[in-house]
Amino acid sequence: MEIRKIQKTGGSSYIVSLPKDWVTGNHLKEQEKVGLIPRADGTLLIVPNIDKEYIKREKELKVDDIINMDFFYRLLVGAYITGYNIIHVTSKERVDTNIKATARKFIRDAIGLEIMEETQQSLSIKDLLNPAEMRFNTWVERLSKLVITQLEDISLAIEKKDEQLTREVIARDAEVKRIHWLILRQHNILQRNLLLSEQLQEGEKQGANFTLITRIIESLGDHAVRMARNNLALIPKEVDRGTLEAILNAGKGAKRIFKTSIDAFFNEDIYLANQNLDAIKKFVITCEKLENEALELDTKAGFHIGYIAESIRRIGEYSGDLAEYIINYLTDKSKF
Repeated sequence: MEIRKIQKTGGSSYIVSLPKDWVTGNHLKEQEKVGLIPRADGTLLIVPNIDKEYIKREKELKVDDIINMDFFYRLLVGAYITGYNIIHVTSKERVDTNIKATARKFIRDAIGLEIMEETQQSLSIKDLLNPAEMRFNTWVERLSKLVITQLEDISLAIEKKDEQLTREVIARDAEVKRIHWLILRQHNILQRNLLLSEQLQEGEKQGANFTLITRIIESLGDHAVRMARNNLALIPKEVDRGTLEAILNAGKGAKRIFKTSIDAFFNEDIYLANQNLDAIKKFVITCEKLENEALELDTKAGFHIGYIAESIRRIGEYSGDLAEYIINYLTDKSKF
């Protein structure tokens, strides 16, 4: 930390000199403008290059030695989430057709991307979204409604032995992940550019809260998919009516508990979050009992019922994590 003295100039202005290394390192010249951002903790941030477009970050992925397409796909996802605006896929001779196919699949799976240039030796992917226009509330609400629909549909699919609806639940997971990736990505970009972050509406500036919440919601979506995969194996098997009813009631309870946690967040209701935590404790005990009963079943169906019951319990526990986080978050904002 460098210490600088405040000097008074004129009748009402104060100045502080800027370190030369910082000025030259940011390529600033005399008469250029910098941004000053007062923060809630009393600090003042100085932002260079305020008249320039937000800094582009480019990532090159050299693919000559990559033969595992799953690995290449994960590299693309990693570059996207960490906030690179342009991803260059390059080869010394020719980009393999499998590489190009995987890149195009990734573009379909993500949000806001487009191929801006393609040659035999390269493929460039560009982000078209403006992070300053990000509306975290809107996307988190969309994500939570999507997962609630998954939970509703998998309960109905289990009850009706509906294979098509079960597969729709699994397919919808791609949309859950697309939104999850987008929220993580935009948050990472805004973390690197405080000037962009300041352009957000006040309620949108709590990006860290939204990213943590979306991770929990995405995990719930994973368990909805796990329930669906087990239901595909369960459909041709006979299930005791009493066991089926217990599963369906637990599934409805999981959806209700998750929705209550989400409502507590959007309504900033700390009391509702606390009430939900008490309900979740009882719910988890019920699910554990159901899991134990499934283990005692002699039929092959018991194996899959056990996994479905476990996922329902995990949905309740994740909803509890969400409620606890909401209480921690709202404690600082609430007056008692």
